[in-house]
Amino acid sequence: MEDVDVHVSPGLSQEAAARLLTEHGPNALPQPQPPTLIARAVRQLADPLSVLLLIAGLVTLVVLREVPEGAAIVAILLVNVVIGVSQETRADQAVRALGTLTAPMAKVRRDGVLQRIPAAEVVPGDVIELAAGDRVPADARVLTAGALAADEAMLTGESLSANKHPTEPAEDGTPLGDRKGELFSGTLIVRGSGTALVQRTGADTQMGRIATALEGGGKGPLERELAQASRRIGVLALAAGTVMVLIGLTRVSQGQAALLDIILAGVALAIAAVPESLAAAVTTAMALGSQHMARLGVIVRKLSAIEALGATTVIATDKTGTLTTGRLAVADQVTVPAVTDQAGPAAELWRAALRCNDARDGLGDAVDVALQTAATAHGVRLPPGEKRLAERPFDAETRSMTVITTAGGGPLLTVKGAPEVVLARCTPGPEVDRLAAAVPELARRGLRVLALATGTVGLAADPSGSATTGSGAADAGTDDLDATGLTPAGLVALSDEIRPSARQAVADCRAAGIRVVMVTGDHADTARAVAADVGIEPDPVVTGTSLDGAGTDGADRAALLREAGVLARVDPATKLDLVRALREHGEIVTMTGDGVNDAPALRHADVGVAMAGDEGTDVAREAAAVVVTNGELGTIVTGIREGRRLHHNVASMIGYLLTGNLAEIFLVLTGLLLWPDLVVPLLPVHLLWINLVLDGIPAIALGLDRPAGDPLALRPRRGGLLSRPVITRIAARALLIGALVFAAVEAARHLGWSDEQVRTQAVLALVFARLTLAYVTRARHWTFEHGWWRGRAVLTAVAATGALQILVTLVPALGALLALTTLPPLGWAMALAAGLATPFLCDLLRIARPRWPQARA
Repeated sequence: MEDVDVHVSPGLSQEAAARLLTEHGPNALPQPQPPTLIARAVRQLADPLSVLLLIAGLVTLVVLREVPEGAAIVAILLVNVVIGVSQETRADQAVRALGTLTAPMAKVRRDGVLQRIPAAEVVPGDVIELAAGDRVPADARVLTAGALAADEAMLTGESLSANKHPTEPAEDGTPLGDRKGELFSGTLIVRGSGTALVQRTGADTQMGRIATALEGGGKGPLERELAQASRRIGVLALAAGTVMVLIGLTRVSQGQAALLDIILAGVALAIAAVPESLAAAVTTAMALGSQHMARLGVIVRKLSAIEALGATTVIATDKTGTLTTGRLAVADQVTVPAVTDQAGPAAELWRAALRCNDARDGLGDAVDVALQTAATAHGVRLPPGEKRLAERPFDAETRSMTVITTAGGGPLLTVKGAPEVVLARCTPGPEVDRLAAAVPELARRGLRVLALATGTVGLAADPSGSATTGSGAADAGTDDLDATGLTPAGLVALSDEIRPSARQAVADCRAAGIRVVMVTGDHADTARAVAADVGIEPDPVVTGTSLDGAGTDGADRAALLREAGVLARVDPATKLDLVRALREHGEIVTMTGDGVNDAPALRHADVGVAMAGDEGTDVAREAAAVVVTNGELGTIVTGIREGRRLHHNVASMIGYLLTGNLAEIFLVLTGLLLWPDLVVPLLPVHLLWINLVLDGIPAIALGLDRPAGDPLALRPRRGGLLSRPVITRIAARALLIGALVFAAVEAARHLGWSDEQVRTQAVLALVFARLTLAYVTRARHWTFEHGWWRGRAVLTAVAATGALQILVTLVPALGALLALTTLPPLGWAMALAAGLATPFLCDLLRIARPRWPQARA
């Protein structure tokens, strides 16, 4: 840009444009090369739980030679990889969706000639011409403007169109909404015309920076917690197998066992410590949960986002399009009794609003559309045959719009604009004073206030009957468009229309322990008023300027962001900084929004929720993990409720699986020390049968469970799925179950049963105890609390698994495959007793440790 003369009106030469195109590249958003399917699959396999499953599957196939069990483990792994790759592929469409918002063609001056060229060929230094309806092709500085205004809601979040006029270059850090002399790529010209000098193209534009910020994104809370749990389980598995081999070596040295048998048993125990069915259970629960949510209007694009919604502690919500409809609406009015008539107390006010209005069929400037809608709602129309004779469009300098129309009593002048401008042109009197006094109160409520006034003027009719503008009005014989001595018609106060469900949704979030922060590019007063209206605590209100005043100290800036109740006048980068500051402080952040300016924060939040209403953008929907299809903020409560239910269920699954696995480890290691006659208390086939087949059915059922009560009351705990209290309780329950099974095995040994019968007794007692454990882990407070019988999925799974175990135990042909045999009635009674005692004794543990229910497993 240094070698471009901004005062050259003919624009660039073709040679200069070609050179700059080579230097800066095409005016297109960056399109990173997508990774191959193989690269995506390898990235999925790098997950700790996937690594554990892969090792377990290969060892089962190669070392233990248990083909059915090993194949099942590998199949589970492949299903998880396919799901992960498909989700990642969809998410990467976000950057490409930005291309739909860029201008396909642009009008530029080259060699003094106005040309239409592809927007991709626009270069820094080009002089572009723009008019209403044009999409801005690149970031540019305004050179000339005639009532020029642009819709920048996608970048700033403001519902009002932004007036544009030539100014000095803005200082660094100036909010985008305050840059009156700049136009931004992808925004839409809604009024007027002008010329501008292109300053930035492609990746250097504000839109390009957003596309760059969309790259990457972190893992959700469930993914992080499962990864942490997988690492801990891996250490446990390795330790269990190693300890068993070391203990077994004493048997080998005494000639009581073969070395190969001990090594195989150690490998099997290590695999038994890995909850192979956990991945399948979690994936199934989330997939079915997403289908249920879709029927309620919540489309889940990333399965882990369901649980992340339930774990949310802070919602950073965009104002425009999320809390509000994104459309202006008349919120209040102040009329002048002296000008009312039989049509109603405000009829003259609304007729003035219709005269001074350029909206047509609901299209046009947001203010004009809102006034036209309100006038229609009041049943007011302009008299038939009334025509506009002259006009002066709204201008940032005059801060008003003036029109002259035909009327029964002669030409009528109508003015609409800022109250201080319009009322200054009115005849002084009590009504003017009353209106002027009402303005501060309306402004304090965050409303945009307009005044309207009328007056008669002289006219020598234009033979053509057409309207004239500006100085042309004088040529038509009209009085000065700046005439004074007008009669006030009243005040109109406008605001963003609040979504009907917003207030209840915010109240529900507060009741669920979720803090709601409003983020907007709008002014602080307006933001505060909207926040208070919907029930968000507005203090403190932090603005982009106050953040810049925090200096270069990142800690001070992050502290301001974390404490904010409302963030106003901020740019997209600040929204992303907010998400990062909250996440670094341990918060689980959900970001809601529907504009392009929300996309980077949606991608980097723990869960991004896009609103798919009329004003929603493809960019936001592609960047988000969840899309609310009906555009209602209240629907997000449905997602939170489902997420908390799933979080409860995942915790139940982990508690169920790890408790059972630890009980197996306890039983095997204890048996090695105390039962030398058995050599190995549980054979590898027993461990694989219990963990892979019997555990899978109840675990999946726990994932689909619908516990009693409102899931919103199930607040997620801090500390993760395997926090210290959770691990303590899992260990205590495992010891309890291990002790029950140990007692049953000891009784069988003292009765002189065969080794095969003793091992069958151990398997049967362990299975029955683990089946009733499912009810223990799903309970919120007590195992058989009110409504426990309503969990049909769990009841069906427990009954089916119990029946399967009974079948393979009673049928000799099936039992032989699993090294099981028939038992006398006493053996069945001892196994049943172990199952019935498990929930009773676990509830006694809850009494002994009353804080455990608050840290569910």
